[in-house]
Amino acid sequence: MRAKGRTEARTWAGLRGICWAAMACCALGASEVKLALILARTGISADENLPAQDSAELAVAELNAAGGLLGRPIRLVLLDNASTPLGSKQAAEQAASQGVIGVIGACRSSNCLAMIPAIRNARIPMICPTATNPEVTLGSPFIFRACFTDEFQGRALARFARRELGTSSAMVLTNMTENYSVGLVRTFAASYQALGGQVVGVGEYQGNAVDFTAILATLKRLRPQVVFLPGYPRDSGLIISQAASSGLHPVFLGADAWDVGRGVSQVAGPAMEGAFHSSQWYADSPNPRNRALKRIYQKRFGPGSFNSMQIPLTYDAVMLFADAVKRANSLDPERIAEALRRTRGFPGTTGAITFDQDRNPVGKDVAMLQYQKGAWHYFKSIGPGL
Repeated sequence: MRAKGRTEARTWAGLRGICWAAMACCALGASEVKLALILARTGISADENLPAQDSAELAVAELNAAGGLLGRPIRLVLLDNASTPLGSKQAAEQAASQGVIGVIGACRSSNCLAMIPAIRNARIPMICPTATNPEVTLGSPFIFRACFTDEFQGRALARFARRELGTSSAMVLTNMTENYSVGLVRTFAASYQALGGQVVGVGEYQGNAVDFTAILATLKRLRPQVVFLPGYPRDSGLIISQAASSGLHPVFLGADAWDVGRGVSQVAGPAMEGAFHSSQWYADSPNPRNRALKRIYQKRFGPGSFNSMQIPLTYDAVMLFADAVKRANSLDPERIAEALRRTRGFPGTTGAITFDQDRNPVGKDVAMLQYQKGAWHYFKSIGPGL
């Protein structure tokens, strides 16, 4: 009942946001422009994508209240990718057929990768809020991201494990059904070994697994000092809780996906104690734009709701798009894409955004968080000078 209540509260909050945007649009008195938001509204990722939808609706309402895009109201076209690559591909094709001038989404790398052909053919810009796999933007001049990449994150995590934690042996665990997990493990392992550490074990699993006995047996035999587990909350939480039940308590190290949806700590419970994970952001960041968004978001959706990296990164993605429209002084998708490619020092809630030649933000910090006494706490930031 509690989970249902939270979902219903989010639904009503979202409807209020849509009504606010609609009223602002009517006041503008001009023909609307369509911006697609492709997220999971059904399937395994639906709950974890709710904050992203809330944030996008909040950003669009804010833009419409200020005059929309070049004086025209924005209509946010919500398209469900059903939590799958195939659904994402179909949603991107649907967005193109509806004449949108841009796409925000998806959140998972595997889903964004499936959308690339449709976006390329339509020649419309797409900004992925949280898709970190480097291949998402490679060779695709119309595709951008608001987050840092797995290559950068993986190197930062290896440095953290080797130098900050002082470990010399690691085991890596890969969700073989997610490009995100595969890419991060590859980068972490190479970087960890280059720094003098030893990867003593490798474990692989499928995203829908519930029994990790084989992985735990290897973990028990090898006894690594750190276990790198860049999965999503459900599978990562189950592995950590099953390890604790087996008497195994290594230092678990996760990546930014640990804080989406329910969050890994809600799955693993007290077994999380002492674990670390990287993040694109943390709620109490002193960034003035982050503090402003936190205040507005919690006023709309309630105390404690500002709890997912998808919130600031989706907000930044929408605002990046609006900034490019303003600089291009055009609603033509190709001119907007060109303006996005020229983005330098955009003041985002997650830090200043400047795109490199592959349309990835450069210069961002990796925030490291540690789980202590039932909550995540900011530990330190790792800058781009890896």
